[in-house]
Amino acid sequence: MAIWRRQVPPGFAQWLDALPAERLPEGRFIGPVACVPARMAALCDLVGLANDPQRRTLIGDTSRLARAFATLIGSRDVDLRIEPIDHDSCWRFHRDNVGFRLNATYRGPGTQWLAEADTGRALRAQRRYRGPVQELPRFAAGVFKGVRRAGAGAIVHRSPPVAGSGRTRLFLCLNEVDDDE
Repeated sequence: MAIWRRQVPPGFAQWLDALPAERLPEGRFIGPVACVPARMAALCDLVGLANDPQRRTLIGDTSRLARAFATLIGSRDVDLRIEPIDHDSCWRFHRDNVGFRLNATYRGPGTQWLAEADTGRALRAQRRYRGPVQELPRFAAGVFKGVRRAGAGAIVHRSPPVAGSGRTRLFLCLNEVDDDE
């Protein structure tokens, strides 16, 4: 896994934290990376986010991450998903059936992942696992290989448990586009 720790403009995290969960953008787009800004703007319109500097920061940042990811994997297309999560989504330790993936969390706790030495025990124990867990910092971008690129060596990870906590994450996921999609 490669982790890109990123700084965000002043006030951006506070703006995201203050948004009601129903005003967080949600959607999926598979297509040319050049279309990401327009698609993200449409998702922001759907939840009534004003066209202000913070919204433009969110659109610009997701677009930059999509461009960087597409360049890294050598593709003009991306599979982008952004979603608010207030439940234990993908709570099981698992390996993704993708080629390459980029995860970034704009709000709430980041994706949890394991060192290779801990994967077998965690995959068997699941919720009972009490060993070491790493967590991507907020706003950091984690890029890793899935099963299609790394087989059994793919990163084992999960979404952090948030059910019942009153917290809503805003999660961005970029996948390498499968030729079958």
